[in-house]
Amino acid sequence: MLTKLSQCLAAWLFLTVLIGGLDSTIAAQVPRKPWPLIRIPDSVARRAAIDAMETASARFAHADCREILTDFEDGNGRSLADGLSSLAVEIQTYLTMVTFIDDTRNPRCVSGVLALTGPGSRVVRVCTIELKRMTAQQREYVAATFIHEILHTLGLNENPPSPREITSRVLARCGRK
Repeated sequence: MLTKLSQCLAAWLFLTVLIGGLDSTIAAQVPRKPWPLIRIPDSVARRAAIDAMETASARFAHADCREILTDFEDGNGRSLADGLSSLAVEIQTYLTMVTFIDDTRNPRCVSGVLALTGPGSRVVRVCTIELKRMTAQQREYVAATFIHEILHTLGLNENPPSPREITSRVLARCGRK
């Protein structure tokens, strides 16, 4: 015979399972917010950054593009692929771990730079005015620039290789085929 306490516990357990099941069903129906670490307040620039990352993600789905990770080394002489492997994540997951912020006031943005970061930093600073301008004109170049910056977050130094060389190799490996 069930005591009042055991009846309450059984009811609580039943409701917890029922609500938990509903909760996961609801969560499955609600679309995930894409690219939660794109922290750019300007809605047009944010949309452009999301589009660039969607394109980058689609490009990295192809083995040819992923080979860019073996084309370059970090400051310790390891391939970027080895550095990524040491994080125990695939490139698609890694892309979601990089934060993008608006840094339009950065003096380098005035010179026409689209985005910048330091080797190994997981924060990419975006020049939103240039991003909006370039997205309207050259979407592929914008996506290539975002991939270029992702390579820097994995430890790629610059000069050498030159920024132009990096982007040109990204376009060769990861451009529209």
